Amino acid sequence: MRRRTRRMSPRRPVLYVIVLAALLGAAYLRDRIDGLAAAAVEGTVLVEPADPESKTADPESKPAAPDPEPDGTAAAAESRPATVYRTGWAELPDERADADRRYVHHLCGGEGETASWRSHTACYSVSRRCPVWVAAPLHDCYRGDAGRTGAYRFDPALPVEIQPLLKRSYGEYTRGHLLASADRTVSAEANRTTFMPTNIAPQTQAGFNAAGGAWNNLEAFVEGQMCPDTLYVVTGCLFDDYTDPVAGKVASGTTVNRNDGGRVAVPTAYYKVLLRTRSGRTGRSVTECTADELKCAAFVVGHRGVRGREVTRAEMMSVAELERLTGERFFANVPAAPRSQAEAGDWGL
Repeated sequence: MRRRTRRMSPRRPVLYVIVLAALLGAAYLRDRIDGLAAAAVEGTVLVEPADPESKTADPESKPAAPDPEPDGTAAAAESRPATVYRTGWAELPDERADADRRYVHHLCGGEGETASWRSHTACYSVSRRCPVWVAAPLHDCYRGDAGRTGAYRFDPALPVEIQPLLKRSYGEYTRGHLLASADRTVSAEANRTTFMPTNIAPQTQAGFNAAGGAWNNLEAFVEGQMCPDTLYVVTGCLFDDYTDPVAGKVASGTTVNRNDGGRVAVPTAYYKVLLRTRSGRTGRSVTECTADELKCAAFVVGHRGVRGREVTRAEMMSVAELERLTGERFFANVPAAPRSQAEAGDWGL
Protein backbone atom coordinates (compact mmCIF):
# COMPACT_ATOMS: atom_id res chain seq x y z
CA MET A 1 0.00 0.00 0.00
CA ARG A 2 1.36 3.41 -0.89
CA ARG A 3 1.73 5.75 2.11
CA ARG A 4 0.00 9.06 1.77
CA THR A 5 2.35 12.09 2.20
CA ARG A 6 1.10 14.74 4.58
CA ARG A 7 1.43 18.33 3.41
CA MET A 8 3.32 20.72 5.79
CA SER A 9 1.32 23.60 7.22
CA PRO A 10 2.38 26.97 5.66
CA ARG A 11 2.67 28.41 9.20
CA ARG A 12 5.34 25.90 10.35
CA PRO A 13 8.35 27.44 8.43
CA VAL A 14 7.50 30.81 9.95
CA LEU A 15 7.53 29.26 13.42
CA TYR A 16 10.94 27.67 12.72
CA VAL A 17 12.37 31.04 11.69
CA ILE A 18 11.07 32.70 14.87
CA VAL A 19 12.56 29.97 17.10
CA LEU A 20 15.92 30.16 15.29
CA ALA A 21 16.06 33.96 15.63
CA ALA A 22 15.30 33.70 19.36
CA LEU A 23 18.12 31.17 19.86
CA LEU A 24 20.62 33.35 17.97
CA GLY A 25 19.57 36.42 19.96
CA ALA A 26 20.04 34.58 23.26
CA ALA A 27 23.52 33.44 22.19
CA TYR A 28 24.50 37.01 21.27
CA LEU A 29 23.35 38.37 24.61
CA ARG A 30 25.24 35.63 26.46
CA ASP A 31 28.45 36.46 24.56
CA ARG A 32 28.08 40.18 25.34
CA ILE A 33 27.57 39.50 29.04
CA ASP A 34 30.62 37.22 29.13
CA GLY A 35 32.68 39.89 27.33
CA LEU A 36 31.70 42.62 29.79
CA ALA A 37 32.54 40.39 32.73
CA ALA A 38 35.96 39.55 31.30
CA ALA A 39 36.73 43.21 30.64
CA ALA A 40 35.85 44.12 34.21
CA VAL A 41 38.27 41.48 35.52
CA GLU A 42 41.05 42.93 33.36
CA GLY A 43 40.50 46.41 34.82
CA THR A 44 38.67 48.01 31.90
CA VAL A 45 34.94 48.61 32.22
CA LEU A 46 33.04 48.77 28.95
CA VAL A 47 30.09 51.12 29.23
CA GLU A 48 27.17 50.93 26.86
CA PRO A 49 25.40 54.21 26.01
CA ALA A 50 22.19 54.46 28.01
CA ASP A 51 18.91 56.08 27.17
CA PRO A 52 19.35 59.74 28.28
CA GLU A 53 15.75 59.87 29.42
CA SER A 54 16.26 56.94 31.79
CA LYS A 55 19.28 58.36 33.62
CA THR A 56 18.82 59.42 37.22
CA ALA A 57 20.78 62.15 38.96
CA ASP A 58 23.97 61.13 40.73
CA PRO A 59 23.37 61.91 44.43
CA GLU A 60 27.10 62.78 44.74
CA SER A 61 27.31 61.56 48.33
CA LYS A 62 27.10 58.02 46.96
CA PRO A 63 29.40 57.88 43.92
CA ALA A 64 27.80 55.86 41.18
CA ALA A 65 29.09 53.22 38.82
CA PRO A 66 30.48 54.43 35.46
CA ASP A 67 28.22 56.71 33.42
CA PRO A 68 27.94 56.45 29.63
CA GLU A 69 30.29 58.24 27.25
CA PRO A 70 29.58 62.02 27.35
CA ASP A 71 28.63 62.14 23.66
CA GLY A 72 27.64 58.50 23.27
CA THR A 73 28.23 58.40 19.52
CA ALA A 74 29.82 55.46 17.76
CA ALA A 75 32.02 57.75 15.67
CA ALA A 76 33.47 59.41 18.77
CA ALA A 77 34.13 56.05 20.42
CA GLU A 78 35.97 54.76 17.35
CA SER A 79 38.20 57.86 17.22
CA ARG A 80 39.59 57.26 20.72
CA PRO A 81 42.45 54.88 21.55
CA ALA A 82 41.23 51.61 23.07
CA THR A 83 43.23 52.23 26.24
CA VAL A 84 41.37 55.46 27.06
CA TYR A 85 38.57 55.18 29.58
CA ARG A 86 35.93 57.89 29.22
CA THR A 87 32.92 58.56 31.45
CA GLY A 88 30.76 61.46 32.51
CA TRP A 89 32.43 61.68 35.93
CA ALA A 90 32.67 65.28 37.11
CA GLU A 91 36.32 65.19 38.22
CA LEU A 92 37.79 64.20 34.85
CA PRO A 93 40.01 66.47 32.77
CA ASP A 94 39.86 66.16 29.03
CA GLU A 95 42.11 63.53 27.48
CA ARG A 96 44.77 64.25 24.89
CA ALA A 97 45.52 62.17 21.82
CA ASP A 98 49.12 61.61 22.94
CA ALA A 99 51.06 58.38 22.39
CA ASP A 100 53.08 59.01 25.57
CA ARG A 101 50.01 59.04 27.79
CA ARG A 102 48.09 56.14 29.24
CA TYR A 103 44.71 56.60 30.93
CA VAL A 104 43.60 54.15 33.59
CA HIS A 105 40.82 54.02 36.14
CA HIS A 106 40.29 51.98 39.27
CA LEU A 107 37.16 51.00 41.12
CA CYS A 108 37.14 50.24 44.82
CA GLY A 109 34.97 47.81 46.68
CA GLY A 110 33.46 48.46 50.05
CA GLU A 111 30.54 46.73 51.69
CA GLY A 112 27.04 46.51 50.24
CA GLU A 113 26.17 49.74 48.44
CA THR A 114 29.79 50.92 48.44
CA ALA A 115 30.99 48.07 46.21
CA SER A 116 32.36 49.13 42.81
CA TRP A 117 32.63 52.83 43.57
CA ARG A 118 35.23 54.64 41.54
CA SER A 119 38.51 55.26 43.31
CA HIS A 120 40.31 57.47 40.79
CA THR A 121 41.36 58.00 37.20
CA ALA A 122 45.03 58.57 36.31
CA CYS A 123 46.95 59.95 33.35
CA TYR A 124 50.39 58.31 33.24
CA SER A 125 53.43 59.39 31.20
CA VAL A 126 55.40 56.46 29.77
CA SER A 127 58.54 58.50 28.99
CA ARG A 128 58.63 60.09 32.45
CA ARG A 129 57.53 56.91 34.27
CA CYS A 130 55.41 59.19 36.41
CA PRO A 131 51.75 60.24 36.65
CA VAL A 132 50.74 63.51 35.00
CA TRP A 133 47.51 63.84 36.98
CA VAL A 134 45.10 61.86 39.12
CA ALA A 135 41.41 62.80 39.30
CA ALA A 136 39.21 61.68 42.17
CA PRO A 137 36.09 62.54 44.18
CA LEU A 138 36.66 63.21 47.89
CA HIS A 139 33.89 62.43 50.35
CA ASP A 140 33.52 60.93 53.83
CA CYS A 141 31.92 57.86 52.26
CA TYR A 142 35.38 56.79 51.03
CA ARG A 143 36.75 56.73 54.56
CA GLY A 144 36.52 53.90 57.02
CA ASP A 145 38.56 51.71 59.33
CA ALA A 146 40.69 49.85 56.78
CA GLY A 147 43.79 51.96 57.44
CA ARG A 148 46.99 52.18 55.38
CA THR A 149 47.90 48.92 53.63
CA GLY A 150 51.32 49.96 52.30
CA ALA A 151 50.68 47.48 49.46
CA TYR A 152 53.01 48.89 46.78
CA ARG A 153 52.52 47.07 43.49
CA PHE A 154 52.44 47.55 39.72
CA ASP A 155 49.26 48.91 38.18
CA PRO A 156 47.51 45.84 36.68
CA ALA A 157 45.96 48.03 33.97
CA LEU A 158 49.36 48.79 32.35
CA PRO A 159 52.34 46.72 31.15
CA VAL A 160 54.85 46.15 33.94
CA GLU A 161 57.81 47.20 31.77
CA ILE A 162 56.65 50.86 31.55
CA GLN A 163 56.29 51.26 35.32
CA PRO A 164 58.91 51.91 38.02
CA LEU A 165 59.35 49.40 40.81
CA LEU A 166 58.28 50.83 44.17
CA LYS A 167 59.66 48.50 46.84
CA ARG A 168 61.72 51.36 48.28
CA SER A 169 61.78 55.12 47.80
CA TYR A 170 63.13 56.75 44.62
CA GLY A 171 66.78 57.59 45.32
CA GLU A 172 66.76 60.71 47.47
CA TYR A 173 63.00 61.17 47.04
CA THR A 174 60.12 59.57 48.87
CA ARG A 175 57.09 57.91 47.24
CA GLY A 176 54.50 60.69 47.13
CA HIS A 177 50.82 59.85 46.67
CA LEU A 178 48.74 62.10 44.44
CA LEU A 179 45.51 60.62 45.84
CA ALA A 180 46.30 60.24 49.53
CA SER A 181 46.08 56.81 51.12
CA ALA A 182 43.99 58.36 53.91
CA ASP A 183 41.30 59.30 51.37
CA ARG A 184 40.59 55.65 50.50
CA THR A 185 40.17 53.70 53.74
CA VAL A 186 36.61 52.43 53.21
CA SER A 187 38.15 49.01 52.50
CA ALA A 188 41.57 47.41 52.12
CA GLU A 189 40.86 47.00 48.41
CA ALA A 190 40.16 50.71 48.07
CA ASN A 191 43.35 51.61 49.92
CA ARG A 192 45.47 49.34 47.74
CA THR A 193 44.44 51.30 44.62
CA THR A 194 46.52 54.24 45.89
CA PHE A 195 49.80 52.29 46.11
CA MET A 196 50.57 52.00 42.39
CA PRO A 197 53.03 53.90 40.14
CA THR A 198 50.13 55.60 38.34
CA ASN A 199 49.34 57.41 41.61
CA ILE A 200 52.85 57.94 42.99
CA ALA A 201 55.61 60.41 42.06
CA PRO A 202 58.99 61.37 43.53
CA GLN A 203 58.69 63.96 46.30
CA THR A 204 61.14 65.75 48.55
CA GLN A 205 60.46 64.73 52.11
CA ALA A 206 61.93 67.36 54.45
CA GLY A 207 59.80 70.50 54.30
CA PHE A 208 57.52 69.10 51.61
CA ASN A 209 56.08 65.59 52.06
CA ALA A 210 56.47 65.48 55.84
CA ALA A 211 54.67 66.83 58.89
CA GLY A 212 54.40 70.60 58.52
CA GLY A 213 55.70 70.48 54.95
CA ALA A 214 54.26 72.45 52.04
CA TRP A 215 52.62 69.44 50.39
CA ASN A 216 51.20 68.00 53.58
CA ASN A 217 49.73 71.38 54.48
CA LEU A 218 48.13 71.67 51.04
CA GLU A 219 46.62 68.19 51.42
CA ALA A 220 45.20 69.16 54.82
CA PHE A 221 43.79 72.38 53.33
CA VAL A 222 42.04 70.42 50.57
CA GLU A 223 40.57 67.93 53.04
CA GLY A 224 39.11 70.91 54.88
CA GLN A 225 37.12 71.75 51.73
CA MET A 226 35.22 68.44 51.68
CA CYS A 227 31.44 68.67 51.82
CA PRO A 228 28.30 66.48 51.68
CA ASP A 229 27.90 67.32 47.97
CA THR A 230 31.36 65.84 47.15
CA LEU A 231 34.60 67.69 46.43
CA TYR A 232 36.19 66.92 43.05
CA VAL A 233 39.98 67.11 42.92
CA VAL A 234 42.60 66.80 40.20
CA THR A 235 46.13 66.43 41.60
CA GLY A 236 48.94 66.81 39.09
CA CYS A 237 52.57 67.46 38.29
CA LEU A 238 54.48 70.12 36.36
CA PHE A 239 57.73 69.00 34.74
CA ASP A 240 59.11 72.16 33.10
CA ASP A 241 61.13 74.75 35.03
CA TYR A 242 58.82 76.47 37.49
CA THR A 243 59.24 79.66 39.48
CA ASP A 244 57.36 79.56 42.77
CA PRO A 245 56.52 82.83 44.60
CA VAL A 246 57.89 81.36 47.84
CA ALA A 247 60.31 78.55 46.91
CA GLY A 248 61.88 80.33 43.92
CA LYS A 249 62.94 78.64 40.68
CA VAL A 250 62.83 74.86 40.54
CA ALA A 251 64.68 73.32 37.57
CA SER A 252 63.45 70.23 35.74
CA GLY A 253 65.32 66.99 36.28
CA THR A 254 65.19 63.25 36.87
CA THR A 255 66.24 60.80 39.55
CA VAL A 256 67.46 57.23 39.51
CA ASN A 257 65.01 54.75 40.95
CA ARG A 258 67.24 52.61 43.15
CA ASN A 259 64.73 49.75 42.94
CA ASP A 260 65.32 49.10 39.24
CA GLY A 261 68.00 51.58 38.08
CA GLY A 262 65.67 53.38 35.67
CA ARG A 263 65.29 57.14 35.56
CA VAL A 264 62.09 58.84 36.69
CA ALA A 265 61.11 62.47 36.06
CA VAL A 266 61.00 64.65 39.16
CA PRO A 267 58.12 67.17 39.08
CA THR A 268 59.10 70.82 39.49
CA ALA A 269 55.74 71.65 41.07
CA TYR A 270 52.57 69.92 42.23
CA TYR A 271 49.04 71.24 41.95
CA LYS A 272 45.51 70.56 43.14
CA VAL A 273 42.44 71.72 41.24
CA LEU A 274 39.19 71.86 43.21
CA LEU A 275 35.52 71.93 42.21
CA ARG A 276 32.44 71.79 44.43
CA THR A 277 29.12 73.50 45.07
CA ARG A 278 29.28 76.74 47.02
CA SER A 279 26.84 75.65 49.72
CA GLY A 280 28.13 72.09 49.80
CA ARG A 281 24.63 70.83 50.58
CA THR A 282 22.55 71.11 47.42
CA GLY A 283 22.02 67.37 47.12
CA ARG A 284 22.45 67.73 43.36
CA SER A 285 25.15 66.79 40.88
CA VAL A 286 27.55 69.58 39.92
CA THR A 287 26.57 68.85 36.31
CA GLU A 288 23.06 70.09 37.16
CA CYS A 289 24.22 73.31 38.85
CA THR A 290 24.69 76.75 37.35
CA ALA A 291 28.01 78.59 37.42
CA ASP A 292 26.73 80.75 40.29
CA GLU A 293 26.20 77.62 42.39
CA LEU A 294 29.74 76.34 41.83
CA LYS A 295 33.25 77.35 42.78
CA CYS A 296 36.64 76.13 41.59
CA ALA A 297 40.27 77.12 41.96
CA ALA A 298 43.80 75.77 41.53
CA PHE A 299 46.63 75.68 44.07
CA VAL A 300 50.25 75.19 42.99
CA VAL A 301 53.37 74.67 45.13
CA GLY A 302 56.93 74.50 43.82
CA HIS A 303 58.63 71.19 44.55
CA ARG A 304 61.06 72.41 47.16
CA GLY A 305 61.06 71.89 50.89
CA VAL A 306 59.77 74.93 52.77
CA ARG A 307 59.02 73.82 56.29
CA GLY A 308 55.88 75.30 57.82
CA ARG A 309 54.62 76.74 54.52
CA GLU A 310 50.88 77.30 54.80
CA VAL A 311 48.40 77.69 51.94
CA THR A 312 47.85 81.37 51.11
CA ARG A 313 46.63 83.44 48.19
CA ALA A 314 50.14 83.18 46.74
CA GLU A 315 49.55 79.52 45.83
CA MET A 316 46.12 80.11 44.30
CA MET A 317 45.24 80.78 40.66
CA SER A 318 42.17 80.35 38.51
CA VAL A 319 41.61 77.04 36.78
CA ALA A 320 41.88 78.85 33.44
CA GLU A 321 45.37 80.10 34.41
CA LEU A 322 46.51 76.58 35.25
CA GLU A 323 45.02 75.32 31.98
CA ARG A 324 47.18 77.83 30.08
CA LEU A 325 50.21 76.69 32.07
CA THR A 326 49.67 72.96 31.62
CA GLY A 327 47.71 72.63 28.38
CA GLU A 328 45.11 70.56 30.22
CA ARG A 329 41.36 71.19 30.27
CA PHE A 330 39.97 70.44 33.69
CA PHE A 331 36.43 69.33 34.61
CA ALA A 332 35.63 68.61 30.98
CA ASN A 333 32.24 67.12 31.91
CA VAL A 334 31.11 70.22 33.86
CA PRO A 335 30.72 73.04 31.29
CA ALA A 336 29.32 75.42 33.93
CA ALA A 337 32.44 75.23 36.13
CA PRO A 338 33.63 78.86 36.63
CA ARG A 339 37.18 78.26 35.41
CA SER A 340 38.10 81.94 35.15
CA GLN A 341 37.14 82.78 38.73
CA ALA A 342 39.26 82.20 41.82
CA GLU A 343 38.21 84.12 44.91
CA ALA A 344 40.39 83.62 47.98
CA GLY A 345 37.43 84.31 50.27
CA ASP A 346 35.52 81.37 48.75
CA TRP A 347 38.18 79.05 50.17
CA GLY A 348 38.68 80.65 53.55
CA LEU A 349 41.89 82.51 52.64
